[in-house]
Amino acid sequence: MSWRRTGVREAEVVENAPKGTTVGDAPVVLVRLGAELRAIQGACPHIGGDLADGTVELGKIVCPLHGATFDLASGAVRADPFGVVPPEGAVGPLTTYPVRVADGEVEVDL
Repeated sequence: MSWRRTGVREAEVVENAPKGTTVGDAPVVLVRLGAELRAIQGACPHIGGDLADGTVELGKIVCPLHGATFDLASGAVRADPFGVVPPEGAVGPLTTYPVRVADGEVEVDL
């Protein structure tokens, strides 16, 4: 494992509000779902929409550009912007990262 600091304090990650950051060269989005923190790749795999600007509903994040919807726990596509039933379609899944908190700061395993 390669735990990396995000520069984000745990208290900065609010319920259902995506928080974008960069870890090394990788854009990462952090989301709080209840007591759990999730970390996903920062860009939508469809055309690169910034998922930090997306909306979070019921454990899913929606890309702000074309409405692709992804499960925050697994990264799986839940809705394809072209109406193709997942897992078929033009959009691949998101990369998800393990998360932990050390000394109040969020860390991800890239």
